[in-house]
Amino acid sequence: MMDRIMNSLSYSRTEWSGSDDGKNTNNTDPTTETTAANTNTSTTSTPNKKSLRVLFLSSDTGGGHRASATSLAQQFEVLFPGSTYELCDIVQLDGPPPYNMLVKSYKHLSAHPHQWKLVYSVSNTRAYEMLADVHMKSAMERAVRKRIMEKGPDVVVSVHPLMTNVPVLACSNITKETGKHLPIFTVCTDLGSAHSMWFANGVEKLFVASEAIKGLAMQRGKVPEEKIVMSGLPIRYDFSVQATNMGEGVSG
Repeated sequence: MMDRIMNSLSYSRTEWSGSDDGKNTNNTDPTTETTAANTNTSTTSTPNKKSLRVLFLSSDTGGGHRASATSLAQQFEVLFPGSTYELCDIVQLDGPPPYNMLVKSYKHLSAHPHQWKLVYSVSNTRAYEMLADVHMKSAMERAVRKRIMEKGPDVVVSVHPLMTNVPVLACSNITKETGKHLPIFTVCTDLGSAHSMWFANGVEKLFVASEAIKGLAMQRGKVPEEKIVMSGLPIRYDFSVQATNMGEGVSG
């Protein structure tokens, strides 16, 4: 699972400009978190790979988004030693109402499942998707583009459905302005069903965990099949190592 994600994230590595240092910058913003991707592993990294600055776009609306970002960050460290990563909630920082109240609203809705079902059903329609796409892009793309440029990542990874359409446009505009390709990937953290906002067509690759999500991406998001990678869900590196050791024990 994780190796397929990371191999695909690395496929255009020669187009990226990795940082020569793995230093962090101090960040006191509660909606962002900058961390050294640090794992104590015995995995041998490939030599001559530069460290990367990785920007994860996520929000604390449930634990799965942050957990996926952390799992991926650990694997970046294995493949690109010295890499740093940052989690950033661009919707809370730069989004218009009601999206900038996402975390607070999620806490309320998670305690009121009938309201949650109503909001999810309405927002998952084609009409709402088109309206939200226009609204969010017009209201926050410039701010998101500026924020991403200030952070200076080598690669952007979205692990949240509300952080795909605007970042895709922002990264495209950054590439045009700077002449340096800034790749963006989406890792869908849902398994059986997923909100239509996950499926922005402009990403380099879209990682999904099931055939059901792949079908939704192609149908609702018109994402070409060649951009979709069946990867499973990201898991913590420690779990991956343990699973491998257990497999070796059984096969031996």
